[in-house]
Amino acid sequence: MNFKIIKIAFNNLVKHKGRTIFNIFTFATSALALIVLLGMLKGMYNEAFERTIALDTGHFKIYHKDYISEKDKMPLDKNIKDPYEVIRAIENIPHFVSAAPRIVKNGILSNSKNKTNVIITGIDMDLELKTTDLFKKLKWEYYLNNGVEILIGQRLSELMNNKPGDSLLIYSQTQYKANNLMDVTLKGIYLIGFAVMEKMVVYIPFNFAQDFFDMHGSATEIIIRIDDKRFVPFVKKQIEKILKEKYQELIVRDWTQEAEGLIAGAQADFISYGVLFAILLFLSISIIMNTLTITVFERTAEIGTLRAIGLTKGQIRWMFLWEGILLSLGGAIIGGILVLPIVAYLNIHGMTMPQEIMDKMPFPFESLKSKNYITDWFLTYLICIITGIIGAILPANRAAGTNVVDALKKGVR
Repeated sequence: MNFKIIKIAFNNLVKHKGRTIFNIFTFATSALALIVLLGMLKGMYNEAFERTIALDTGHFKIYHKDYISEKDKMPLDKNIKDPYEVIRAIENIPHFVSAAPRIVKNGILSNSKNKTNVIITGIDMDLELKTTDLFKKLKWEYYLNNGVEILIGQRLSELMNNKPGDSLLIYSQTQYKANNLMDVTLKGIYLIGFAVMEKMVVYIPFNFAQDFFDMHGSATEIIIRIDDKRFVPFVKKQIEKILKEKYQELIVRDWTQEAEGLIAGAQADFISYGVLFAILLFLSISIIMNTLTITVFERTAEIGTLRAIGLTKGQIRWMFLWEGILLSLGGAIIGGILVLPIVAYLNIHGMTMPQEIMDKMPFPFESLKSKNYITDWFLTYLICIITGIIGAILPANRAAGTNVVDALKKGVR
């Protein structure tokens, strides 16, 4: 590394303070925006993934192997026999926390004045409390027992204007396609902050669901929770091994298979935001390229003098490249420092979104918190340096190609 060339490049930047400050500000803004954007995207989707696991998919679900092809129809005849026995067979797997049987079927809920389509889910309340976070905010007196009772979401209760203790009607079909209509008591109203589920999903006791759907000793799915989603691949192999040995008619799906739409949406958003940031970087490249190009024209005589005293074309080229590197690195470092209080606040407190926006979200989350790592800074610095080099290449080549005699003549004039 030729430190003499770096020193000349640094002195040139100091000499032209106005342009230097403008370029550094451009890169600082880009660095700040990139670090915040990376943190917010990772935080938003990490929260969405964790909440989806906690409220809907679990880390795994076990189904009858023929259920998946008809999943949208929620068939009751493609079921799991003796789900509690299956749970006992897998509960000693490392990282296992809990599992709960469910019976899931579409139906209609009515209060004699209003009716709406719902997804009726039969649950074992004790196991569900250990396996999901659905009822974390529900008071214990509203927990489902073994009666003919139901839990509905906050948004559905507002739409239907019902409160605990009210009498409701549920309608659906049994696994043998027989129509079934029954009076149920509204036991309580659950709140999870996800309007889609609160409007659509209602819960009844597992024993009552077995009677109502004529599903004695069976379930349509088993939801499973482990201690950390990092161990999903390992645990999935263990579950598959047990199912292959004892329950060949069953399959296990992990949360990424259950939440394919959410993951696809996350990937699409990362691509969209990546395009936006690429535009921002392109502007940075254009700005530094234009600035250094103008500098080349203004410093033609200086370049000629440097060539005359012995600097090679390569050294001239590297001088301008180093100016681009120093500008981008300086801007990135300043941006990385300025962003620290913003990132700290967003990582600790996050942003509270208006309820009307939360209601339109296709996935659940409680608050929009950022999730930054030290690698975000290193990645940002690397991107900014590469951007600075790209922006400096053309001006550097132009400077290196300057004719010494013509340059010195301009200086004489």
